[in-house]
Amino acid sequence: MIPSLREFPYPYRCALAISSDIDNASSHESFIAIMDYLNSTSDTSFGPGLGLEIGNSFWFFNSTDNYQLSYFKGLTSQLSSFAPVIRELWESGHIDTIHSWGNFDKGGFSRSFAETGLNELQKANVKIPAWVNHGIGLNHQKVGNYPHMFGDDQSHEAYHLDLAIEAGCEYFWTGKVTHVIGQDSHPTFSVQSKLMIQWLMKRTRYRHVVDPIYDDGNQLLFPIQFRDQTKTWEFIRYMNAWGKEQVLDIHDLATQLSPGMVNQLIKNRGFMLLYTHFNEHVNMDGLPKVLTKNLSYLKKKNFEGDVFIATSSRLLKYKEVHDYLNFKVDSSNDLTNIHIDSKMDTPIGEKSVERNQLCGLTFYVDHPPKTKVWFNKEELEIKRNPKDESGNLSVMVPWKKLSYPR
Repeated sequence: MIPSLREFPYPYRCALAISSDIDNASSHESFIAIMDYLNSTSDTSFGPGLGLEIGNSFWFFNSTDNYQLSYFKGLTSQLSSFAPVIRELWESGHIDTIHSWGNFDKGGFSRSFAETGLNELQKANVKIPAWVNHGIGLNHQKVGNYPHMFGDDQSHEAYHLDLAIEAGCEYFWTGKVTHVIGQDSHPTFSVQSKLMIQWLMKRTRYRHVVDPIYDDGNQLLFPIQFRDQTKTWEFIRYMNAWGKEQVLDIHDLATQLSPGMVNQLIKNRGFMLLYTHFNEHVNMDGLPKVLTKNLSYLKKKNFEGDVFIATSSRLLKYKEVHDYLNFKVDSSNDLTNIHIDSKMDTPIGEKSVERNQLCGLTFYVDHPPKTKVWFNKEELEIKRNPKDESGNLSVMVPWKKLSYPR
Protein backbone atom coordinates (compact mmCIF):
# COMPACT_ATOMS: atom_id res chain seq x y z
CA MET A 1 0.00 0.00 0.00
CA ILE A 2 1.21 3.50 -0.86
CA PRO A 3 0.76 5.62 2.29
CA SER A 4 -2.30 7.85 2.09
CA LEU A 5 -4.03 10.22 4.48
CA ARG A 6 -7.00 9.07 6.51
CA GLU A 7 -9.86 11.57 6.35
CA PHE A 8 -10.06 12.21 10.09
CA PRO A 9 -7.60 11.75 12.95
CA TYR A 10 -7.67 8.13 14.10
CA PRO A 11 -10.10 6.69 15.20
CA TYR A 12 -12.74 9.35 14.51
CA ARG A 13 -15.38 9.14 11.79
CA CYS A 14 -16.47 12.80 11.63
CA ALA A 15 -15.42 16.19 12.96
CA LEU A 16 -17.22 18.99 14.81
CA ALA A 17 -16.41 22.49 16.04
CA ILE A 18 -18.87 24.73 17.88
CA SER A 19 -18.57 28.27 16.51
CA SER A 20 -20.17 30.68 18.97
CA ASP A 21 -20.65 34.41 18.38
CA ILE A 22 -20.09 36.74 21.34
CA ASP A 23 -23.05 39.10 20.87
CA ASN A 24 -25.69 39.25 23.59
CA ALA A 25 -23.65 37.23 26.08
CA SER A 26 -25.66 37.12 29.28
CA SER A 27 -22.90 38.14 31.68
CA HIS A 28 -19.20 38.05 32.47
CA GLU A 29 -19.92 35.37 35.07
CA SER A 30 -21.94 33.12 32.76
CA PHE A 31 -19.34 33.40 29.96
CA ILE A 32 -16.69 32.01 32.28
CA ALA A 33 -19.02 29.40 33.74
CA ILE A 34 -20.02 27.88 30.41
CA MET A 35 -16.44 27.85 29.11
CA ASP A 36 -15.35 26.11 32.32
CA TYR A 37 -18.14 23.57 31.94
CA LEU A 38 -17.34 22.78 28.30
CA ASN A 39 -13.56 22.70 28.55
CA SER A 40 -12.38 21.86 32.05
CA THR A 41 -12.58 18.61 33.97
CA SER A 42 -13.22 20.36 37.29
CA ASP A 43 -16.44 20.87 39.19
CA THR A 44 -18.11 23.94 37.70
CA SER A 45 -21.19 26.06 38.28
CA PHE A 46 -23.03 23.82 35.81
CA GLY A 47 -21.70 20.47 37.05
CA PRO A 48 -18.61 18.34 36.33
CA GLY A 49 -16.65 19.75 33.38
CA LEU A 50 -16.95 17.91 30.08
CA GLY A 51 -13.27 18.21 29.16
CA LEU A 52 -13.95 18.95 25.49
CA GLU A 53 -12.19 21.51 23.28
CA ILE A 54 -14.68 24.27 22.57
CA GLY A 55 -13.64 27.77 21.50
CA ASN A 56 -15.28 31.17 21.66
CA SER A 57 -15.18 34.59 20.02
CA PHE A 58 -14.75 38.19 21.11
CA TRP A 59 -14.81 41.75 19.95
CA PHE A 60 -12.96 44.87 21.02
CA PHE A 61 -15.63 47.59 20.98
CA ASN A 62 -19.32 48.17 21.61
CA SER A 63 -20.99 51.22 20.07
CA THR A 64 -24.51 50.32 21.21
CA ASP A 65 -26.41 51.18 24.38
CA ASN A 66 -26.95 47.47 25.08
CA TYR A 67 -24.94 45.42 27.55
CA GLN A 68 -22.24 43.56 25.64
CA LEU A 69 -18.99 41.87 26.63
CA SER A 70 -16.10 43.66 24.94
CA TYR A 71 -12.36 44.05 25.42
CA PHE A 72 -12.53 47.83 25.74
CA LYS A 73 -15.16 49.91 27.47
CA GLY A 74 -17.53 51.17 24.81
CA LEU A 75 -15.56 52.95 22.10
CA THR A 76 -12.68 53.96 24.36
CA SER A 77 -9.22 52.43 24.67
CA GLN A 78 -9.82 51.78 28.38
CA LEU A 79 -9.73 48.08 29.24
CA SER A 80 -12.94 46.52 30.50
CA SER A 81 -13.07 44.15 33.47
CA PHE A 82 -13.56 41.37 30.91
CA ALA A 83 -10.29 42.06 29.07
CA PRO A 84 -8.14 39.78 31.32
CA VAL A 85 -10.44 36.85 30.56
CA ILE A 86 -10.13 37.50 26.82
CA ARG A 87 -6.34 37.71 27.04
CA GLU A 88 -6.12 34.49 29.04
CA LEU A 89 -8.20 32.63 26.45
CA TRP A 90 -6.31 34.22 23.55
CA GLU A 91 -3.14 32.75 24.93
CA SER A 92 -4.59 29.28 25.47
CA GLY A 93 -6.24 29.24 22.03
CA HIS A 94 -9.79 28.98 23.39
CA ILE A 95 -10.69 32.38 21.95
CA ASP A 96 -9.70 31.92 18.32
CA THR A 97 -12.36 33.94 16.50
CA ILE A 98 -12.84 37.68 16.14
CA HIS A 99 -16.52 38.48 15.66
CA SER A 100 -15.58 41.62 13.76
CA TRP A 101 -13.75 44.44 15.55
CA GLY A 102 -16.85 45.29 17.54
CA ASN A 103 -20.59 45.88 17.62
CA PHE A 104 -21.13 48.81 15.28
CA ASP A 105 -24.75 48.11 14.34
CA LYS A 106 -25.50 51.82 14.82
CA GLY A 107 -22.61 52.81 12.58
CA GLY A 108 -19.45 54.70 13.40
CA PHE A 109 -16.83 52.11 12.45
CA SER A 110 -13.60 53.40 10.92
CA ARG A 111 -10.19 51.91 10.25
CA SER A 112 -8.76 53.49 13.42
CA PHE A 113 -10.70 51.01 15.55
CA ALA A 114 -9.09 48.10 13.69
CA GLU A 115 -5.68 49.69 14.20
CA THR A 116 -6.28 49.92 17.95
CA GLY A 117 -7.40 46.30 18.12
CA LEU A 118 -4.47 45.07 16.06
CA ASN A 119 -2.05 46.94 18.31
CA GLU A 120 -3.50 45.17 21.34
CA LEU A 121 -3.11 41.75 19.70
CA GLN A 122 0.47 42.53 18.78
CA LYS A 123 1.26 43.63 22.33
CA ALA A 124 -0.06 40.27 23.54
CA ASN A 125 1.84 38.45 20.76
CA VAL A 126 -1.21 36.48 19.65
CA LYS A 127 -2.85 35.73 16.32
CA ILE A 128 -6.58 35.25 15.77
CA PRO A 129 -7.08 32.77 12.88
CA ALA A 130 -10.84 33.04 12.27
CA TRP A 131 -13.01 36.03 11.34
CA VAL A 132 -16.82 35.98 11.59
CA ASN A 133 -18.87 38.90 10.23
CA HIS A 134 -21.18 40.57 12.70
CA GLY A 135 -24.02 42.93 12.36
CA ILE A 136 -26.73 44.45 10.26
CA GLY A 137 -27.35 47.70 8.42
CA LEU A 138 -24.77 50.32 9.34
CA ASN A 139 -22.13 47.82 10.50
CA HIS A 140 -19.98 48.49 7.45
CA GLN A 141 -16.89 46.60 8.65
CA LYS A 142 -18.25 43.31 7.31
CA VAL A 143 -16.23 41.71 4.51
CA GLY A 144 -17.72 40.25 1.34
CA ASN A 145 -19.21 41.62 -1.85
CA TYR A 146 -22.73 42.10 -0.54
CA PRO A 147 -24.83 45.17 0.38
CA HIS A 148 -23.47 47.24 3.28
CA MET A 149 -20.21 45.27 3.45
CA PHE A 150 -17.20 47.53 2.99
CA GLY A 151 -14.44 45.98 5.10
CA ASP A 152 -12.62 44.77 1.96
CA ASP A 153 -13.34 47.89 -0.14
CA GLN A 154 -10.21 50.05 -0.24
CA SER A 155 -12.21 53.09 -1.33
CA HIS A 156 -14.33 53.08 1.85
CA GLU A 157 -13.45 54.48 5.27
CA ALA A 158 -14.39 51.13 6.82
CA TYR A 159 -11.66 49.25 4.92
CA HIS A 160 -9.59 47.07 7.28
CA LEU A 161 -9.08 43.67 5.63
CA ASP A 162 -5.31 44.10 5.44
CA LEU A 163 -5.26 44.69 9.22
CA ALA A 164 -7.40 41.60 9.84
CA ILE A 165 -4.93 39.55 7.81
CA GLU A 166 -2.09 41.06 9.83
CA ALA A 167 -3.98 40.06 12.99
CA GLY A 168 -3.70 36.45 11.84
CA CYS A 169 -7.09 35.90 10.18
CA GLU A 170 -6.89 33.09 7.60
CA TYR A 171 -10.50 31.88 7.54
CA PHE A 172 -13.48 34.19 6.95
CA TRP A 173 -17.22 33.73 7.44
CA THR A 174 -19.17 36.21 5.32
CA GLY A 175 -22.58 34.83 6.24
CA LYS A 176 -23.12 31.55 4.39
CA VAL A 177 -24.97 28.82 6.29
CA THR A 178 -26.07 25.30 5.46
CA HIS A 179 -28.66 22.79 6.61
CA VAL A 180 -26.66 19.80 5.40
CA ILE A 181 -25.38 17.68 8.27
CA GLY A 182 -21.68 17.42 7.49
CA GLN A 183 -19.60 19.19 4.85
CA ASP A 184 -17.17 17.37 2.52
CA SER A 185 -19.17 14.33 3.54
CA HIS A 186 -20.02 11.02 1.97
CA PRO A 187 -22.90 11.23 -0.55
CA THR A 188 -25.55 9.63 1.66
CA PHE A 189 -29.23 10.02 0.89
CA SER A 190 -29.50 12.57 3.73
CA VAL A 191 -26.78 14.73 2.20
CA GLN A 192 -27.92 14.45 -1.40
CA SER A 193 -31.57 15.20 -0.65
CA LYS A 194 -30.79 18.24 1.50
CA LEU A 195 -28.43 19.62 -1.15
CA MET A 196 -31.18 19.29 -3.74
CA ILE A 197 -33.67 21.12 -1.50
CA GLN A 198 -31.18 23.95 -0.91
CA TRP A 199 -30.48 24.18 -4.63
CA LEU A 200 -34.20 24.52 -5.38
CA MET A 201 -34.87 27.02 -2.59
CA LYS A 202 -32.00 29.23 -3.71
CA ARG A 203 -33.47 29.43 -7.21
CA THR A 204 -37.11 29.85 -6.23
CA ARG A 205 -38.02 31.33 -2.85
CA TYR A 206 -34.65 33.08 -2.37
CA ARG A 207 -33.92 33.94 -6.00
CA HIS A 208 -33.99 37.71 -5.31
CA VAL A 209 -31.89 37.59 -2.13
CA VAL A 210 -28.45 39.14 -2.64
CA ASP A 211 -27.05 38.55 0.85
CA PRO A 212 -25.07 35.34 1.32
CA ILE A 213 -27.24 32.26 1.85
CA TYR A 214 -25.39 29.07 0.94
CA ASP A 215 -23.43 27.52 -1.87
CA ASP A 216 -24.62 24.74 -4.15
CA GLY A 217 -21.72 22.54 -3.15
CA ASN A 218 -21.05 21.09 0.25
CA GLN A 219 -17.54 22.24 1.08
CA LEU A 220 -16.42 23.41 4.50
CA LEU A 221 -13.72 25.66 2.99
CA PHE A 222 -13.58 27.36 -0.38
CA PRO A 223 -11.41 30.09 -1.92
CA ILE A 224 -12.57 33.68 -1.87
CA GLN A 225 -11.08 36.75 -3.53
CA PHE A 226 -12.10 39.95 -1.81
CA ARG A 227 -12.47 43.32 -3.52
CA ASP A 228 -8.94 44.38 -2.57
CA GLN A 229 -7.74 41.24 -4.44
CA THR A 230 -6.80 39.39 -1.24
CA LYS A 231 -7.15 35.64 -1.75
CA THR A 232 -7.95 33.58 1.31
CA TRP A 233 -10.41 31.00 2.66
CA GLU A 234 -14.13 31.37 3.25
CA PHE A 235 -15.97 28.83 5.40
CA ILE A 236 -19.57 27.84 5.90
CA ARG A 237 -21.44 27.16 9.15
CA TYR A 238 -24.21 24.67 9.90
CA MET A 239 -27.40 26.19 11.30
CA ASN A 240 -29.89 23.35 11.71
CA ALA A 241 -31.42 20.51 9.75
CA TRP A 242 -34.84 21.96 9.13
CA GLY A 243 -34.15 25.36 7.59
CA LYS A 244 -35.78 27.94 9.86
CA GLU A 245 -33.44 30.42 11.52
CA GLN A 246 -33.86 30.72 15.26
CA VAL A 247 -32.23 32.81 17.97
CA LEU A 248 -29.43 30.24 18.01
CA ASP A 249 -29.00 30.80 21.76
CA ILE A 250 -28.21 28.35 24.56
CA HIS A 251 -31.70 26.84 24.26
CA ASP A 252 -31.49 26.28 20.51
CA LEU A 253 -28.07 24.68 20.95
CA ALA A 254 -29.75 21.72 22.63
CA THR A 255 -31.78 21.02 19.47
CA GLN A 256 -28.84 21.66 17.16
CA LEU A 257 -26.80 19.08 19.11
CA SER A 258 -29.48 16.41 19.33
CA PRO A 259 -28.31 12.78 19.39
CA GLY A 260 -30.05 12.34 16.04
CA MET A 261 -27.96 15.09 14.47
CA VAL A 262 -24.74 13.73 16.00
CA ASN A 263 -25.50 10.21 14.76
CA GLN A 264 -26.29 11.50 11.27
CA LEU A 265 -23.01 13.44 11.22
CA ILE A 266 -21.19 10.20 12.07
CA LYS A 267 -23.09 8.35 9.34
CA ASN A 268 -22.40 11.08 6.79
CA ARG A 269 -18.73 11.20 7.78
CA GLY A 270 -18.56 14.97 7.43
CA PHE A 271 -16.98 18.09 8.91
CA MET A 272 -19.11 20.65 10.70
CA LEU A 273 -18.77 24.13 12.18
CA LEU A 274 -21.96 24.61 14.17
CA TYR A 275 -23.29 28.19 14.28
CA THR A 276 -24.53 29.29 17.71
CA HIS A 277 -24.61 32.01 20.38
CA PHE A 278 -24.17 29.74 23.38
CA ASN A 279 -23.34 32.70 25.65
CA GLU A 280 -26.85 34.12 25.10
CA HIS A 281 -29.74 33.59 27.55
CA VAL A 282 -27.57 31.64 29.98
CA ASN A 283 -29.08 31.37 33.46
CA MET A 284 -26.62 30.85 36.30
CA ASP A 285 -29.20 28.66 38.04
CA GLY A 286 -28.39 25.96 35.50
CA LEU A 287 -28.27 25.04 31.84
CA PRO A 288 -31.33 23.55 30.10
CA LYS A 289 -31.56 19.89 31.10
CA VAL A 290 -31.97 18.72 27.52
CA LEU A 291 -28.75 20.54 26.62
CA THR A 292 -26.70 18.91 29.38
CA LYS A 293 -28.13 15.56 28.34
CA ASN A 294 -27.20 16.13 24.69
CA LEU A 295 -23.76 17.46 25.57
CA SER A 296 -23.14 14.34 27.65
CA TYR A 297 -24.05 12.26 24.60
CA LEU A 298 -21.64 14.29 22.48
CA LYS A 299 -18.90 13.75 25.04
CA LYS A 300 -19.65 10.02 24.97
CA LYS A 301 -19.32 9.89 21.17
CA ASN A 302 -16.07 11.83 21.41
CA PHE A 303 -14.72 9.49 24.09
CA GLU A 304 -15.73 6.44 22.05
CA GLY A 305 -13.77 7.72 19.05
CA ASP A 306 -16.67 8.67 16.81
CA VAL A 307 -16.72 12.50 16.85
CA PHE A 308 -13.49 14.49 16.62
CA ILE A 309 -13.92 17.84 18.43
CA ALA A 310 -11.68 20.90 18.16
CA THR A 311 -11.91 24.69 18.19
CA SER A 312 -13.08 26.31 14.95
CA SER A 313 -9.66 27.47 13.79
CA ARG A 314 -7.92 24.20 14.64
CA LEU A 315 -10.51 22.21 12.72
CA LEU A 316 -10.23 24.55 9.73
CA LYS A 317 -6.44 24.34 9.80
CA TYR A 318 -6.57 20.54 10.07
CA LYS A 319 -8.86 20.42 7.04
CA GLU A 320 -6.67 22.76 5.00
CA VAL A 321 -3.44 20.93 5.82
CA HIS A 322 -5.04 17.53 5.24
CA ASP A 323 -6.33 18.53 1.81
CA TYR A 324 -3.19 20.24 0.47
CA LEU A 325 -0.29 18.62 2.30
CA ASN A 326 2.70 17.62 0.18
CA PHE A 327 4.64 14.54 1.23
CA LYS A 328 6.99 12.03 -0.33
CA VAL A 329 7.55 8.39 0.50
CA ASP A 330 10.69 6.33 0.23
CA SER A 331 11.27 2.75 1.26
CA SER A 332 14.51 0.99 2.03
CA ASN A 333 15.48 -2.00 4.16
CA ASP A 334 11.78 -2.71 4.85
CA LEU A 335 11.45 0.77 6.38
CA THR A 336 8.91 3.30 5.09
CA ASN A 337 9.80 6.99 5.47
CA ILE A 338 7.16 9.68 5.00
CA HIS A 339 8.72 13.11 4.38
CA ILE A 340 6.33 16.04 4.90
CA ASP A 341 7.03 19.24 2.95
CA SER A 342 7.00 22.56 4.80
CA LYS A 343 5.18 24.20 1.88
CA MET A 344 1.80 23.35 0.42
CA ASP A 345 0.14 24.52 -2.78
CA THR A 346 -3.46 25.60 -2.26
CA PRO A 347 -6.08 27.34 -4.43
CA ILE A 348 -5.22 30.58 -2.60
CA GLY A 349 -1.48 30.23 -3.17
CA GLU A 350 1.52 28.65 -1.51
CA LYS A 351 1.35 28.42 2.27
CA SER A 352 3.83 27.38 4.92
CA VAL A 353 3.19 24.45 7.22
CA GLU A 354 4.28 24.56 10.84
CA ARG A 355 5.07 21.55 12.97
CA ASN A 356 2.19 22.09 15.38
CA GLN A 357 -0.22 22.10 12.43
CA LEU A 358 0.52 18.45 11.70
CA CYS A 359 -1.30 17.21 14.81
CA GLY A 360 -3.91 14.58 14.03
CA LEU A 361 -2.66 13.68 10.54
CA THR A 362 -3.10 9.95 10.13
CA PHE A 363 -1.42 7.93 7.38
CA TYR A 364 -2.64 4.53 6.24
CA VAL A 365 0.41 2.26 5.97
CA ASP A 366 1.12 -1.47 5.65
CA HIS A 367 3.57 -1.82 8.54
CA PRO A 368 3.24 0.80 11.31
CA PRO A 369 6.22 -0.57 13.33
CA LYS A 370 8.45 0.02 10.29
CA THR A 371 7.18 3.51 9.44
CA LYS A 372 8.75 6.85 10.28
CA VAL A 373 7.42 10.36 9.64
CA TRP A 374 9.77 13.29 9.05
CA PHE A 375 9.34 17.08 8.93
CA ASN A 376 12.19 19.49 8.21
CA LYS A 377 14.62 16.55 8.55
CA GLU A 378 13.41 15.81 12.09
CA GLU A 379 11.67 12.57 12.98
CA LEU A 380 8.24 13.19 14.41
CA GLU A 381 6.68 11.38 17.33
CA ILE A 382 3.99 9.08 15.96
CA LYS A 383 1.35 6.79 17.37
CA ARG A 384 0.88 3.39 15.73
CA ASN A 385 -2.76 2.43 15.39
CA PRO A 386 -4.57 -0.88 14.99
CA LYS A 387 -6.99 -1.44 12.11
CA ASP A 388 -9.92 0.94 11.85
CA GLU A 389 -13.36 0.26 10.36
CA SER A 390 -11.82 0.14 6.88
CA GLY A 391 -9.53 -2.70 7.92
CA ASN A 392 -6.39 -0.59 7.44
CA LEU A 393 -3.50 0.04 9.81
CA SER A 394 -2.18 3.57 10.33
CA VAL A 395 0.29 5.86 12.04
CA MET A 396 -0.67 9.24 13.44
CA VAL A 397 1.00 12.46 14.51
CA PRO A 398 -0.63 12.67 17.95
CA TRP A 399 -3.39 15.20 18.43
CA LYS A 400 -2.66 17.45 21.40
CA LYS A 401 -5.74 19.01 22.92
CA LEU A 402 -5.45 22.62 24.01
CA SER A 403 -4.67 23.07 27.69
CA TYR A 404 -7.57 24.89 29.31
CA PRO A 405 -6.12 27.53 31.66
CA ARG A 406 -8.85 27.64 34.27
